[in-house]
Amino acid sequence: MEEKKRLSPFEDIKVAFGHIRLKTVLIIAPFAGLLLYLLSGIYVVNPGEEAVIRRFGKWTGERIKEGIHYRLPWPVDRVAKVNVAEIKSHSIGVPFEVHDLSLCPADVEETLTGDENIIDVKLMVHYRVKDPVQYLFTLRPEDIHRSTHRLVKDVSRAVIADLIGQMSMDEALTTAKGVFTEMIKVKVQKILDSYESGLQIVNINLDDASPYPPEEVAEAFIDVQDAREEKEEKIHRAEAYYNTVVPDAQGQASRLMASARGYRARVTNEARGDVAKFEAMLGEYEKDIGVYSKAVTDFRLHTETMEKVLARVKKYIVDTNSENGELVNLRFFSNY
Repeated sequence: MEEKKRLSPFEDIKVAFGHIRLKTVLIIAPFAGLLLYLLSGIYVVNPGEEAVIRRFGKWTGERIKEGIHYRLPWPVDRVAKVNVAEIKSHSIGVPFEVHDLSLCPADVEETLTGDENIIDVKLMVHYRVKDPVQYLFTLRPEDIHRSTHRLVKDVSRAVIADLIGQMSMDEALTTAKGVFTEMIKVKVQKILDSYESGLQIVNINLDDASPYPPEEVAEAFIDVQDAREEKEEKIHRAEAYYNTVVPDAQGQASRLMASARGYRARVTNEARGDVAKFEAMLGEYEKDIGVYSKAVTDFRLHTETMEKVLARVKKYIVDTNSENGELVNLRFFSNY
């Protein structure tokens, strides 16, 4: 058998596409190219992203949400996508991970207080893009991520220096973390908005704010800090004692007041009863005077009074005419 003649690559291509006419290719190619060019205007905005279209470099006025969209192909329109859902973080005075492998050393944020003491501040700033238009057109487009990071870092440091510079060291160390971080967040956000950066501060976590003394005076600073902690402990102890003793004293005072009010009411009612009784007797007395003589009325009242009084006492009757003063035996007048 004769071996088949081996064809060159060029000849293989010619054999494979030899049935296609060149004229047909020349007719179809421009239309295919135009179709591909038009299809290149299709783009997808992923969940959590927003897109901004620039037509000849100028914003078209739209913020495109997630989904499949179309724009005029290059070079007419250009699409820039921004992840508005991603929360980014920036650390100040705190080591942070790089590629999940190592730790970058933290920049020590030494801040001067109003009374000329040094405080080491450690915090994390969490932010995101809230306005992609401002974000893209205000910050440097050639290195937008680095410029964003730098902007948040510089503004945060400036705000921290300004706030702590208005406080004494005691105020800076004793101010509640929540209050201090909220003050930083509000002021940083206000400055970022004035720059039209399109960034939003989501949260600020204050890890620590502690004295950062030079080595020569470190021991004295530690003593002061220990004294401050002891002071706080005594204050807490005094507050606990106050919270225990004062309610007991208040309860006792309430009981005494209630008892006093009850006694006052009882005495007042008894006095009113005596007054009413006296007034009733006075009325009867005045009536009797109108009917009987004053002497008869006085005798009757005296007799009634003695009857009530003598009924409650032990009585001894003595015969004054007896020479030896013997007691009169009245037992036979009784039931014995």
